[in-house]
Amino acid sequence: MPSVARRTWLVAARLVAVVALVCAVTFAAGPACDTPDPSEITEIDAPSYDTFVGQNLSATQAGVSRLLELRCGSLDCHGQVGRALRIYGEFGLRFVDGDADNQPGTGATTATEYEANYQSVIGLQPEFMTEVYEGYYPPEVLLLIRKPLQLERHKGGAVFVSGDDAYTCITSWLESGGDAGGSVDYDACGRAALQ
Repeated sequence: MPSVARRTWLVAARLVAVVALVCAVTFAAGPACDTPDPSEITEIDAPSYDTFVGQNLSATQAGVSRLLELRCGSLDCHGQVGRALRIYGEFGLRFVDGDADNQPGTGATTATEYEANYQSVIGLQPEFMTEVYEGYYPPEVLLLIRKPLQLERHKGGAVFVSGDDAYTCITSWLESGGDAGGSVDYDACGRAALQ
């Protein structure tokens, strides 16, 4: 049986070898491991933040974020930190910041939470988001639509069906740019948020 000193030396030697290998790979990779150049960051052409939130709406209307908060943002669904599509809001996961004492069920959705929701939605599939927004692909190429329609496996099951108010709300927002240049159906969003 090797002595304690020999075992310690073997562990230390292996650790040095691993560190040397990591350093060699990192050095060989060069600029790829550096901080990205801001001029090389991909821009996403997506529907606007203002239309996502919905500004100056009537009592019967809602923005896309509100619909997602109510339909998808519960704590057992997309209101979890570990989800790729993470939804914050009044009734689920709260974004903790220094300005608010955010607890589920207390206080309206904050501007920080709206921004986080928007970034989560447009960042889920950025290249496809741009293509849909510009009118090159239908909204059904996005997981944001495919999963709630059950076109792909969705742990939460069907959240809406093609043509209903929730579908109309989200797809009208997605298609509000490009050549079609439509507008968001805030009335459909409002009806869907109440269901």
